[in-house]
Amino acid sequence: MTDYVFEVMKRFPGSFINDDNELILIPKTNLYIRLEDVNSPTELKYKLLEWCSRDCSCALRYSQNWRNARYHDDVLARVNKCLGTNFTHDEMELIYDRLGNRCNRKLTQKFVSSGYDMKLLEDKKNE
Repeated sequence: MTDYVFEVMKRFPGSFINDDNELILIPKTNLYIRLEDVNSPTELKYKLLEWCSRDCSCALRYSQNWRNARYHDDVLARVNKCLGTNFTHDEMELIYDRLGNRCNRKLTQKFVSSGYDMKLLEDKKNE
């Protein structure tokens, strides 16, 4: 487990774990994941999708659109490297819509265990 956390941290330079057991991925924008209930690499993958998908697709962290677009690109590239995926912005928007903020943990689990089958998220019966 610890090895995977450090692999994720390598993808996010400047990241750290604070005293509240939060993995601060990007301090400037306060993108973080709580580690208290993460006991395996798979559970960390769930959290990366649930808590970082917004910053990969639609978060408005800056007042200029071009800076937001660059930020989305950067976070998306880092999350893709962590997960071994190649999600597009459109796919990450769907991920955020269906899984973001941990709105459907069972679907997140199914999605990750399927090898990130986007059809699971496109299928409305999984809501």
